[in-house]
Amino acid sequence: MRIEVLNISKYRTSARVGDDVPVVLPGALIGVCDGATDPRGTAVDGIGTGRLAALTVASAAAELAIDPDSRDMPAADLLGHLAGALARRTAPLNLEIPPSTTLALVFDCGDRWRFLTLGDTGIRINGTEVLRTDKLIDDVSTHARIAVFRHLAGEGPATDATEAATRRAILLGLDNAVAEGVIAGDVAENVIDATVRALKLDDHRAPVTRFLRGGIKTQFEFSNDPDSPLGFDTMNGNTPRRGDYVDVSRPKAQVQSIEIFSDGYPAIPDAVSLEAWEAVFAKAEAEDVHKIGAYATVKGSTTDEFFDDRTVIVVDRL
Repeated sequence: MRIEVLNISKYRTSARVGDDVPVVLPGALIGVCDGATDPRGTAVDGIGTGRLAALTVASAAAELAIDPDSRDMPAADLLGHLAGALARRTAPLNLEIPPSTTLALVFDCGDRWRFLTLGDTGIRINGTEVLRTDKLIDDVSTHARIAVFRHLAGEGPATDATEAATRRAILLGLDNAVAEGVIAGDVAENVIDATVRALKLDDHRAPVTRFLRGGIKTQFEFSNDPDSPLGFDTMNGNTPRRGDYVDVSRPKAQVQSIEIFSDGYPAIPDAVSLEAWEAVFAKAEAEDVHKIGAYATVKGSTTDEFFDDRTVIVVDRL
């Protein structure tokens, strides 16, 4: 078995680490945890809270996987175990936004692989079968961000300042953008209307409006909420309650390759290799650097930062 890992920070100078944390324990566990960057920039002992969450959960998963019997733990119990570890680390900090992370874990269970994902960090088996869970609230953020970006860019070329202002508007909310004079009140309402129409969310206008006005800094309010249309399961110290996870097993004899990847890759390549993943990334950067077109995401790239951290692990059966 050959295992290759590529982990690249969103900061182009690599002077700062990102929020993706890969974990590789051959014979036990291979995975990626992608911490959610705190929109307020909160850090604990010099570590961003997204990375703190990812490190904590990755460490807890590794410790659990050392025991072969634990690799067969029911998914709800396993996720509860990881949530408990994160809560013990972060609850005493009394942070306004709970540190959170996605996860994509592959457990070695002897004659089979067990695949467990929570959130949009994904796994691809044999170059064809993709396991991951996307969330509607990200689609809402993305549509609104593109509308704000295009408004601010106007007829002129977009700049890093355009991206910075757009990020601030989406992260801290449209109400904040209006208060700071970045956009007018009617523009904010038009952005909300356009997002509702584009995603056919007329029946859910109230939560969409509340979210966009408050910004991504309020996104945690929808986490692990089984009732909200914008709800999503995440690992933030509270027990995931929506069932938004994937838990499947495959006989090892039927698995030739495994790829585990974070959402820093805006598309999935056809081929199975680190080079193929990087080629897809480079294509997106060249064709849609602002991430408002074919590779639309919640953030765009700038001269200082890529739009997100990116990590891919490729496992080949030799």
